[in-house]
Amino acid sequence: MFPALIALLAQAPSPHLREQAIELQPCRIAGVPVAIRCGTFMVYEDRAHKRGRRIPLFVRVIPSSSASPAADPFVLVSTGGPGTTNSDVVPFAYARGWARDRDVVLVDLRGTSGPAADRLDCDLAGTPESPIGYLKNVFDTVTVARCRAALEKHADLTQYTTANAMDDLYDALVALGYRRANLYGISGGTREVLEFMRRHPAMVRSAILAGVAPVSFKNPLEHARAAQEALDSLFAQCERESSCGAAFPKLRAEFARLRETASSHPITTRVPPALGGREATAQLTWAMIAETIRTMSYGGGRSIPFVIHQAALGDYGPLIEAGVESNQQTKGAIRFGFLLSQTCLEDVPRISDAEVLRETANTYLGDTRVRQQQAACRQWVHGTAPLGVGDSSPVRSDIPVFMLSGTIDPVTRPRFAADAARYLSHSIHVIAPGGHVPFGPCVDAMERQFLEAPSRPVDTSCVKSMSLLGFRVR
Repeated sequence: MFPALIALLAQAPSPHLREQAIELQPCRIAGVPVAIRCGTFMVYEDRAHKRGRRIPLFVRVIPSSSASPAADPFVLVSTGGPGTTNSDVVPFAYARGWARDRDVVLVDLRGTSGPAADRLDCDLAGTPESPIGYLKNVFDTVTVARCRAALEKHADLTQYTTANAMDDLYDALVALGYRRANLYGISGGTREVLEFMRRHPAMVRSAILAGVAPVSFKNPLEHARAAQEALDSLFAQCERESSCGAAFPKLRAEFARLRETASSHPITTRVPPALGGREATAQLTWAMIAETIRTMSYGGGRSIPFVIHQAALGDYGPLIEAGVESNQQTKGAIRFGFLLSQTCLEDVPRISDAEVLRETANTYLGDTRVRQQQAACRQWVHGTAPLGVGDSSPVRSDIPVFMLSGTIDPVTRPRFAADAARYLSHSIHVIAPGGHVPFGPCVDAMERQFLEAPSRPVDTSCVKSMSLLGFRVR
């Protein structure tokens, strides 16, 4: 009891925080059939000195439908990115049914919330009139430099770190009157959850991590190897599935030929009329094609064999349509400046040239993505990063943690969760059929059982009945 009491006292909110409260008002959100509660929490951008600019964080609370809800809420920390806006995903949180037993709390992370002047947004290539722009390199140094120049007129870009964001969240939960919480994070959001557990362990009852990216994960160093492993697995699955194997008997050779052709020179092709843009033709580089294949893998890649085969026949329309769709959704969901601040302060500085050579060798993505992001980071952060950034030590905890990995995840491979589990003494790691983050009734049942009694074993037998969708063959 004494160590726990000391930890709790050390984290007790200051008198200033105890006096602060978040005024919540009933509000309606499209896609949510019940009234929720909405408010705004103000934080100092410079937490260390608590002076200067203050920034708003939108707060959304989905009230529990239970007559006697649990006192500890379910807190959606982040759905990934990094750089997603939590207040944008209230319909997703409601649909998962988490509010049946306890309140569901969503607090935007700094830099992702509020009016345009308070979000770390960048103008990236790609519009409905010029959809091919969605396939271009988002880390273009000219674009990044222009975005930095615009944002740093009112924002200190070194302050948008995981540590600061998690201290914001702690303060917000205290202001809402909560003292214990269950945390949930997806993909990049799992890093935030783990950091919260490190910094504020007394507040955490349990945590669910889906698509685990622990501190050892260096974004984007790991992308190339993970994407290659996922694609190899996908090709093997296609070969085993009779309909896919029969439709695409030379899939590996067709992919190799596509890579060789696009690597030697850009491929000129027609833009599908369905995209409705003004471009009649497009120049496809291998970097554009490779990144499209990688992003298609997030959902399990069921259309990848078809897209590759059509390209081998000279029809690049399905490839372009898939790439534009996935990249448009990603760019719309992520505050790109937040992604740059976090990765340029916490991940990219830890990546060595030797690691780039080793981890990207013999992969279809190669070193292009990591080199692009390294170049972008040289344009991004000027000045000294605040203390506490870049703590690369693993998070050690005995808090109950449920971790979920997908069998063909192209970015957060199951081995990353296994690495995190070495330091989480009360963790369970489930590997289920799926891409980046598996979903479905089985996953919902396991999460619900875990939340009801985090210290008890979870029945994972339903995973055996889960399966991937069939491949698209026409």
